[in-house]
Amino acid sequence: EAKAGGDLFVKRPCVMCHRIGGTRAGGTVAPDLTHIASRQTLAAGTLSMSRGNLAAWIADPQGIKPGAHMPVVSLNGDELNAIVAYLEGLK
Repeated sequence: EAKAGGDLFVKRPCVMCHRIGGTRAGGTVAPDLTHIASRQTLAAGTLSMSRGNLAAWIADPQGIKPGAHMPVVSLNGDELNAIVAYLEGLK
């Protein structure tokens, strides 16, 4: 699932804004996600780090933090779970 999530991440608009070391994700306008799973919080401290909060943030950033610059990216449930699994492995 994490492998599929990594493949999805680099095929979706995520790579245009976010950077992940060792991948083709080289964006510079959003946080570097290289070690996101090592963080204690998400969304500039708005949420504690957990699988559910990470999924919620990706699915609806504006609902969690109005005015956030992260757009909603259309993902089905399997795609969202795969991307979350991938990001959980980035320590």
